[in-house]
Amino acid sequence: MRRYLGVYALIVVLPVLAAAAVLATLTRHAGPATHTTGPAAGAGAGAGAGGVQPYQLLVAAAVVAGAAALGGAVARRCGQPAVVGELLAGLALGPSLLGACAPRAQQWLFPAPVLPHLDTLAQLGVVFFMFLVGAEVPSGTLRTRGPAGLVIGHASIAVPFLAGLLMAWWLHGRYPPAHTGRTAYLLFVALSFSITAFPVLARVLSERRLLHTPVGVTGLTAAGVGDATAWGLLAVVIALVRGTSLTAACLAVVFVTAFALVMWTAVAPLVARAVARAEQGRLSADALCAALVCLILLSALATDRMGVHAIFGAFMAGVVMPRTSPLIGELRSRIQGVTVWLLLPLFFVSVGLNTQLRALDGAAAWAACALITVVAVTAKMAGAGAAALATGGHTRREALALGAMMNCRGLTELVVLSLGVQLGVLDDRLFAMFVCMALVTTAMTGPLLHRLLPVPQGPPPEDRRDRLPDAKEMDRHAPQR
Repeated sequence: MRRYLGVYALIVVLPVLAAAAVLATLTRHAGPATHTTGPAAGAGAGAGAGGVQPYQLLVAAAVVAGAAALGGAVARRCGQPAVVGELLAGLALGPSLLGACAPRAQQWLFPAPVLPHLDTLAQLGVVFFMFLVGAEVPSGTLRTRGPAGLVIGHASIAVPFLAGLLMAWWLHGRYPPAHTGRTAYLLFVALSFSITAFPVLARVLSERRLLHTPVGVTGLTAAGVGDATAWGLLAVVIALVRGTSLTAACLAVVFVTAFALVMWTAVAPLVARAVARAEQGRLSADALCAALVCLILLSALATDRMGVHAIFGAFMAGVVMPRTSPLIGELRSRIQGVTVWLLLPLFFVSVGLNTQLRALDGAAAWAACALITVVAVTAKMAGAGAAALATGGHTRREALALGAMMNCRGLTELVVLSLGVQLGVLDDRLFAMFVCMALVTTAMTGPLLHRLLPVPQGPPPEDRRDRLPDAKEMDRHAPQR
């Protein structure tokens, strides 16, 4: 434990203190902050008025679902997670490809009156996706690999956050925000460098049969710790962006902290008792599932009204779910079906419609995009890898593999970037750069793990590519001390 504390102080606390000092220095002479009173107008947000014919919405949804399924299948055949192909399909349907090659076809598929409806469905998909993320954070791995996972997870946030803060200072003079002040801009961009996609990483580890290996369990634990920490930091940043004053931002953070404590200490035991009664036949399972869906939506509504964002409430609703309940497992499966096959593809298209790769119209813009990617990869690999080596018990290849795991950003990064567009923090050029970074870092994960870690021998596990690994199963296979 003394070693863990020393490594934590060196690789986590010191970068955090350095980031605080850098932030204070960069914002000391900044001008007054300007705050947006609503979401910035994206490709879908500024859709024109007018009636929507049902066939238009159905055609758009069918094209999106089919393109996402095809992209995901092609990506898996190429050894990539499905999210890479789904994101590429969304980009292909947006102005970067289809809009450039066949603008009339793109306008016919996605007419202006349809876009707000697609965006609404996409946001609903993100809410349920965040519930699934919270429900899949494994509790058993946190117990068995807790100290190492905590150090590696926080190191994979602290070091990239410091590097991202320095990059944000450099980017601010070239791609300044139109709707937010410098402090919010610096914090949001720095946080964008720190994200790890827990669900995508779980799928990658499952497909490569690393999910139940010691290094895989450690990586999954670190990703779970990092995810929970990153969403807490995101709540603070969003409160700063949306708040009209520092007091309002602090109040929003206090409210959401109190909400999280109530969910953990009061709602979680109530849910556990209700689930137990339903499994004993003393309560209708259908009625309980309906009530839990209402809990998800009401939790999302609560944090949205607190001035943070709906996704944080949905995440907390997932965290309080019992991990070993077959009833909760069935509820997750039902929600995941419609979310993965329809609602999340709509989100990818929403990202694609907001991504203007043509905005990167010169060598300087593409050079900045490349620099963002290099800094993001280096900071993640260095932070997580150094922490893994310093805590002991890992070879150099395993430490590099853990860095590669933490470098997987995937869908979680896209959710954060979309919030940046809505809040007016990111303009079209910076948004496109970070989308490219998210795509590259996610695509790197599988090949790097293939080179660094041998594939475990034995029969392959059942195909889990279309769902997150079950939390009960991960807890059961977690190594015992």
